[in-house]
Amino acid sequence: MDFKQVIINRRTIRDFSDQALDIDEVKDAIKNAFMAPTYDHLKKWYFLIIDDEKQKVKLTQTEEMYERITEEMKVSFKDHDPIARKMYFDAIPKQKRMILEAPLSIVAVYKPKTNIKEAVRVYDINGFASIWCAIENLLLSLTEKNIFGVTFIPKNTGAVKNILGIPDNFEVASIIPIGYKKSEIKEIPQKKLDIDKHILFNKW
Repeated sequence: MDFKQVIINRRTIRDFSDQALDIDEVKDAIKNAFMAPTYDHLKKWYFLIIDDEKQKVKLTQTEEMYERITEEMKVSFKDHDPIARKMYFDAIPKQKRMILEAPLSIVAVYKPKTNIKEAVRVYDINGFASIWCAIENLLLSLTEKNIFGVTFIPKNTGAVKNILGIPDNFEVASIIPIGYKKSEIKEIPQKKLDIDKHILFNKW
């Protein structure tokens, strides 16, 4: 698969088949993640592979995960862009299930430049930006093998760190359930943009 096709195929998938993953393919994608740039050249990143069912359940208990769309949600999203609203209404009820049903999840961990609670400038979150470059490398590498995932950013990262034994001076960037997608799934179409209007020269 050429690189352009990998980019075209790259999708967020929350509905996984029960087909097992080849752990060597997953580890190869993680190796490719480490080819991403990093602000300090030290690449203080770790990728925890979670395949234990009990650990998966614990991760879903770190915060409230809704299994249905409530009336309150419908009201709060009523003024959202229609495509964005459709995406949220499809995604929210799957948050718990996608972690439990994916063959495994990868938890991306990084050493922050500045404690996340003390960050006041974009400069302070250089470490966060770097790990997300690595995460995209990971997801593109998996896409090449027809393995897909979804990035879930937990609100209660302290609880996630406690469950997984992550040191206090590291931070959780994302939980990424991955697997082969189910044969029949409803994919939300991407919003159509006039890209030329999003490319600017010299000033806004």
